[in-house]
Amino acid sequence: LVLGVLQKPRDTLAQTDRGKGPIMDPSFLVIFPLLLALSTPCNACDCKIQHPQTYYCTSDVVILADIQGPGNNTVTKQGFRVLKAPRGIPTIHEIYSPISWKDCSYRLRTTQQSLLLIAGYLRGGTLRFTRCHLVYFWYRLTREQRLGFEAAYRTGCKCQVQPCLHCWHSCPQPDFGECVWKQKDCNYKVWEGNHSLFSMCVPSMNGYCEWTRIQMNYPYQTSAPVTSVH
Repeated sequence: LVLGVLQKPRDTLAQTDRGKGPIMDPSFLVIFPLLLALSTPCNACDCKIQHPQTYYCTSDVVILADIQGPGNNTVTKQGFRVLKAPRGIPTIHEIYSPISWKDCSYRLRTTQQSLLLIAGYLRGGTLRFTRCHLVYFWYRLTREQRLGFEAAYRTGCKCQVQPCLHCWHSCPQPDFGECVWKQKDCNYKVWEGNHSLFSMCVPSMNGYCEWTRIQMNYPYQTSAPVTSVH
Protein backbone atom coordinates (compact mmCIF):
# COMPACT_ATOMS: atom_id res chain seq x y z
CA LEU A 1 0.00 0.00 0.00
CA VAL A 2 1.15 3.53 -0.67
CA LEU A 3 0.37 6.54 1.49
CA GLY A 4 0.02 9.80 -0.39
CA VAL A 5 0.52 13.28 1.03
CA LEU A 6 -2.83 15.02 1.19
CA GLN A 7 -3.75 18.66 1.69
CA LYS A 8 -5.73 19.84 4.68
CA PRO A 9 -9.26 18.42 4.38
CA ARG A 10 -12.03 20.91 3.75
CA ASP A 11 -14.12 19.75 6.68
CA THR A 12 -12.25 18.61 9.76
CA LEU A 13 -13.48 15.70 11.80
CA ALA A 14 -14.09 15.97 15.53
CA GLN A 15 -11.80 13.61 17.40
CA THR A 16 -13.63 11.06 19.53
CA ASP A 17 -12.72 10.78 23.20
CA ARG A 18 -11.64 7.16 22.93
CA GLY A 19 -8.34 6.94 24.74
CA LYS A 20 -8.17 10.73 25.12
CA GLY A 21 -8.60 13.36 27.75
CA PRO A 22 -9.50 16.55 25.84
CA ILE A 23 -11.84 16.66 22.88
CA MET A 24 -10.17 18.24 19.91
CA ASP A 25 -10.90 19.05 16.30
CA PRO A 26 -7.49 18.67 14.64
CA SER A 27 -6.58 19.09 11.00
CA PHE A 28 -5.11 15.85 9.79
CA LEU A 29 -2.30 15.24 7.34
CA VAL A 30 -0.82 11.92 6.40
CA ILE A 31 1.61 10.93 9.11
CA PHE A 32 4.47 9.56 7.03
CA PRO A 33 6.88 11.18 6.26
CA LEU A 34 5.71 14.67 7.24
CA LEU A 35 5.98 14.18 11.00
CA LEU A 36 9.67 13.29 10.82
CA ALA A 37 10.55 16.96 11.18
CA LEU A 38 8.50 17.63 14.30
CA SER A 39 10.72 18.06 17.35
CA THR A 40 9.23 20.71 19.65
CA PRO A 41 7.63 19.14 22.74
CA CYS A 42 4.40 20.44 24.23
CA ASN A 43 2.52 19.48 27.38
CA ALA A 44 -0.94 20.41 26.10
CA CYS A 45 -1.74 16.78 25.27
CA ASP A 46 -3.37 15.16 28.31
CA CYS A 47 -4.17 11.46 27.91
CA LYS A 48 -6.17 9.03 30.01
CA ILE A 49 -4.48 6.09 31.70
CA GLN A 50 -5.80 2.92 30.10
CA HIS A 51 -5.11 -0.80 30.26
CA PRO A 52 -3.92 -2.42 26.99
CA GLN A 53 -7.23 -4.32 26.80
CA THR A 54 -9.12 -1.02 26.97
CA TYR A 55 -7.10 0.37 24.08
CA TYR A 56 -7.99 -2.71 22.06
CA CYS A 57 -11.69 -2.74 22.91
CA THR A 58 -12.36 0.99 22.47
CA SER A 59 -10.49 1.33 19.17
CA ASP A 60 -12.16 0.85 15.81
CA VAL A 61 -9.00 -0.51 14.23
CA VAL A 62 -5.82 -2.14 15.55
CA ILE A 63 -2.99 -2.82 13.11
CA LEU A 64 0.63 -3.88 12.96
CA ALA A 65 2.37 -1.45 10.61
CA ASP A 66 5.71 -2.11 8.93
CA ILE A 67 6.99 1.37 8.16
CA GLN A 68 9.85 1.09 5.70
CA GLY A 69 10.83 4.72 5.40
CA PRO A 70 9.91 7.42 2.89
CA GLY A 71 9.95 6.76 -0.82
CA ASN A 72 10.03 9.98 -2.83
CA ASN A 73 8.84 13.36 -1.60
CA THR A 74 5.19 12.37 -1.45
CA VAL A 75 4.84 8.72 -0.52
CA THR A 76 5.89 6.25 2.10
CA LYS A 77 6.03 2.52 1.47
CA GLN A 78 4.55 0.38 4.20
CA GLY A 79 2.81 -2.90 4.82
CA PHE A 80 0.50 -3.85 7.63
CA ARG A 81 -1.85 -6.49 8.89
CA VAL A 82 -5.15 -5.81 10.62
CA LEU A 83 -5.66 -7.26 14.11
CA LYS A 84 -9.07 -5.66 14.64
CA ALA A 85 -11.50 -3.89 12.31
CA PRO A 86 -15.28 -3.66 11.82
CA ARG A 87 -16.72 -6.28 9.52
CA GLY A 88 -17.20 -5.27 5.92
CA ILE A 89 -15.00 -2.18 5.98
CA PRO A 90 -13.23 -1.14 2.79
CA THR A 91 -9.48 -1.43 2.47
CA ILE A 92 -7.54 0.91 4.75
CA HIS A 93 -5.60 3.19 2.41
CA GLU A 94 -4.11 5.88 4.65
CA ILE A 95 -2.91 6.38 8.20
CA TYR A 96 -3.33 9.84 9.72
CA SER A 97 -2.24 11.77 12.81
CA PRO A 98 -2.58 15.48 13.67
CA ILE A 99 0.29 17.51 12.30
CA SER A 100 0.57 19.71 15.41
CA TRP A 101 2.42 18.37 18.46
CA LYS A 102 0.04 20.25 20.79
CA ASP A 103 -2.82 18.30 19.21
CA CYS A 104 -1.19 15.04 20.29
CA SER A 105 0.53 14.20 17.02
CA TYR A 106 2.70 11.10 16.93
CA ARG A 107 6.30 11.78 15.92
CA LEU A 108 8.10 9.15 13.88
CA ARG A 109 11.49 8.88 15.60
CA THR A 110 13.36 6.98 12.90
CA THR A 111 13.03 6.55 9.15
CA GLN A 112 12.14 2.89 9.63
CA GLN A 113 9.88 1.32 12.23
CA SER A 114 9.01 -2.34 11.87
CA LEU A 115 5.89 -3.89 13.40
CA LEU A 116 4.54 -0.80 15.10
CA LEU A 117 1.29 -1.54 16.97
CA ILE A 118 -1.24 1.22 16.27
CA ALA A 119 -4.81 1.51 17.53
CA GLY A 120 -7.16 4.27 16.45
CA TYR A 121 -10.49 5.12 14.91
CA LEU A 122 -11.76 4.73 11.37
CA ARG A 123 -13.08 7.51 9.16
CA GLY A 124 -13.81 6.93 5.49
CA GLY A 125 -11.32 4.13 5.03
CA THR A 126 -8.50 5.93 6.86
CA LEU A 127 -7.03 5.05 10.25
CA ARG A 128 -6.62 8.11 12.45
CA PHE A 129 -4.72 8.17 15.72
CA THR A 130 -2.84 10.39 18.17
CA ARG A 131 -0.35 9.87 20.98
CA CYS A 132 -3.33 9.29 23.26
CA HIS A 133 -4.20 6.22 21.25
CA LEU A 134 -2.04 3.13 21.41
CA VAL A 135 1.29 3.37 19.56
CA TYR A 136 3.90 0.85 20.64
CA PHE A 137 6.56 -1.50 19.33
CA TRP A 138 5.39 -5.10 18.92
CA TYR A 139 8.73 -6.58 20.00
CA ARG A 140 8.42 -4.89 23.40
CA LEU A 141 5.17 -6.66 24.28
CA THR A 142 5.06 -9.78 26.42
CA ARG A 143 3.87 -12.97 24.76
CA GLU A 144 0.63 -12.64 26.70
CA GLN A 145 0.05 -9.12 25.41
CA ARG A 146 0.66 -10.23 21.84
CA LEU A 147 -1.93 -12.96 22.24
CA GLY A 148 -4.24 -10.38 23.77
CA PHE A 149 -4.04 -8.05 20.79
CA GLU A 150 -4.26 -10.91 18.31
CA ALA A 151 -7.36 -12.49 19.80
CA ALA A 152 -7.71 -12.82 23.58
CA TYR A 153 -8.65 -9.24 24.52
CA ARG A 154 -11.67 -9.56 22.26
CA THR A 155 -13.31 -11.94 24.75
CA GLY A 156 -13.26 -9.26 27.45
CA CYS A 157 -14.68 -6.28 25.58
CA LYS A 158 -17.96 -6.51 27.51
CA CYS A 159 -15.98 -5.84 30.70
CA GLN A 160 -14.60 -2.51 31.89
CA VAL A 161 -11.11 -2.07 33.36
CA GLN A 162 -11.20 0.65 36.02
CA PRO A 163 -7.96 2.07 37.48
CA CYS A 164 -8.01 2.34 41.27
CA LEU A 165 -7.22 5.99 41.98
CA HIS A 166 -7.75 5.85 45.76
CA CYS A 167 -4.40 4.43 46.77
CA TRP A 168 -4.58 5.93 50.26
CA HIS A 169 -7.76 3.89 50.88
CA SER A 170 -8.91 0.42 49.95
CA CYS A 171 -9.95 0.17 46.32
CA PRO A 172 -13.73 0.05 45.82
CA GLN A 173 -15.35 -3.26 45.06
CA PRO A 174 -15.84 -3.66 41.32
CA ASP A 175 -19.30 -3.68 39.81
CA PHE A 176 -20.69 -6.72 38.01
CA GLY A 177 -18.99 -5.82 34.73
CA GLU A 178 -15.74 -4.34 36.03
CA CYS A 179 -12.22 -5.31 37.03
CA VAL A 180 -10.24 -2.99 39.32
CA TRP A 181 -6.79 -2.26 37.95
CA LYS A 182 -4.22 -1.69 40.69
CA GLN A 183 -0.64 -0.47 40.52
CA LYS A 184 1.66 0.34 43.41
CA ASP A 185 1.28 3.89 44.78
CA CYS A 186 -1.07 4.76 41.91
CA ASN A 187 1.98 5.12 39.68
CA TYR A 188 0.12 3.83 36.64
CA LYS A 189 2.13 2.82 33.62
CA VAL A 190 0.56 1.03 30.69
CA TRP A 191 3.39 -1.43 30.19
CA GLU A 192 4.18 -2.36 33.79
CA GLY A 193 2.54 -4.56 36.43
CA ASN A 194 1.04 -8.04 36.26
CA HIS A 195 -2.41 -6.86 35.20
CA SER A 196 -0.93 -4.98 32.23
CA LEU A 197 1.74 -7.44 31.19
CA PHE A 198 0.06 -10.81 31.61
CA SER A 199 -3.68 -10.52 32.33
CA MET A 200 -7.05 -9.66 30.84
CA CYS A 201 -10.45 -8.88 32.33
CA VAL A 202 -13.12 -11.33 31.11
CA PRO A 203 -16.52 -12.67 32.23
CA SER A 204 -16.19 -15.60 34.63
CA MET A 205 -18.42 -18.66 34.94
CA ASN A 206 -20.68 -16.80 37.39
CA GLY A 207 -21.03 -13.89 34.98
CA TYR A 208 -18.86 -11.44 36.90
CA CYS A 209 -15.86 -9.88 35.22
CA GLU A 210 -12.54 -10.85 36.79
CA TRP A 211 -8.83 -10.89 36.09
CA THR A 212 -7.35 -13.98 34.51
CA ARG A 213 -3.90 -14.67 33.16
CA ILE A 214 -3.77 -14.95 29.38
CA GLN A 215 -3.15 -18.57 28.51
CA MET A 216 -0.34 -19.27 26.09
CA ASN A 217 -2.38 -21.95 24.33
CA TYR A 218 -5.06 -19.42 23.36
CA PRO A 219 -5.75 -20.05 19.62
CA TYR A 220 -4.42 -17.58 17.08
CA GLN A 221 -7.09 -16.01 14.89
CA THR A 222 -5.03 -13.85 12.59
CA SER A 223 -2.75 -14.42 9.64
CA ALA A 224 0.97 -13.73 9.38
CA PRO A 225 2.09 -10.08 9.01
CA VAL A 226 1.89 -8.55 5.57
CA THR A 227 5.34 -7.96 4.09
CA SER A 228 6.39 -4.85 2.23
CA VAL A 229 4.06 -3.48 -0.41
CA HIS A 230 5.71 -1.78 -3.36
